[in-house]
Order: sequence, then structure tokens, then C-alpha cells
Amino acid sequence: MLKKRGFTLIELLVVIAIIGVLATIVMVSLSGAKSKSRDAKRQADIKSIQLALSLYYNDNGMYPKNIYSTSGSAPSNGLAPTYLPVVPRDPQSTTACTDSSGQYCYKYMAFASAGACHVSNSPPSMYHVGAAMEETAGTALLNDVDAPSTGGVFAGLSACTGHYASFDGNATACSGTSAATPDSCFDMTP
Repeated sequence: MLKKRGFTLIELLVVIAIIGVLATIVMVSLSGAKSKSRDAKRQADIKSIQLALSLYYNDNGMYPKNIYSTSGSAPSNGLAPTYLPVVPRDPQSTTACTDSSGQYCYKYMAFASAGACHVSNSPPSMYHVGAAMEETAGTALLNDVDAPSTGGVFAGLSACTGHYASFDGNATACSGTSAATPDSCFDMTP
């Protein structure tokens, strides 16, 4: 008569441990893929915003003061719904953006040759737009503008007031006016 044999407790624990290690490896690699995917979305959003800003400038001869604004006339109106159905926001955002000051809203600042960005005497003629990236080792951060909040491409220009303070293109999460290492701000100008 043949005796039936089952698995021992040790064999079961070894198999469970191996499955746990493999599951951990898979989860770690998936979390990296998710952050890379969100960063790719941020880059695409910034490019869409730039295209809409070009169309806005072509139609109005100036850039908007706030890309998220939904009312008024140039430069007080934003990009939606005329130039974009909805102005994109960070993939991790759960709330709507009304200006660039929110944690998960794309940073945007308009600049004019002098003053507070008025249609007649000082229309916004330059902009700075940025997104906070999760991955700092990607090639996108090597090919962005890295504009400081003063001087450089903004020399002789004044930031439009009332919507968002200037940000440094090297600042952590595109917040603040001082450069940081590593650079996590993907920023662009016209």
C-alpha cells in the first residue's frame, strides 16, 4: 500500500517566502514605471500648454497673465475653452486649478517689459511655465530651459503680479526662487 505524502511546513514557508520576494521586486519596478509615466504626461502637458500659448499670442499679441483663468479678456482670460478644452494639471492632482499656486498645478508666470501687464502700455510678452518632475535622472531635465526667476531670459522684464510668484527653473518642485540640486523642475519659455 502506497502512503500519501503532503508538503511539510518548512516547504510551504519557503515557497511563500519566494513568492513574497518576487512580489516585492515586481511592485518596486512598477512604482518606477508609474512615476516615469506621470513625468511623460507632465512633459506632454507642458508642450500642449506651450502650443496653446502660441495660439493665444497669435490671436491677441500677448500672453495671458493666468493660464487657468476662465473669464475676462486678454490678458486676463486663460487658455480654456478657446485654446484648450481644459487646461491640464498635474496627474496627481485631485482638485481643479484656478491659478498656478496650487501644489499640483503647473507653474506659470507672465512677464512684461514694465509694470503690471496692462493691455495698452505693457502687455505680457514672455512666459515661464514649469512642472515638478518625480524622476530627476531623465533626459527631459537636461533639455529644458532652467531659467532663473530673475535675469537671464527675463532680464529687463517684470513679472506680472497677482497670480503667482516667479519660480526658478532649477528650484525643487518648481517652488521658490533659489536653485536646488537635483533639478526637478521641467520648465520652458517661448
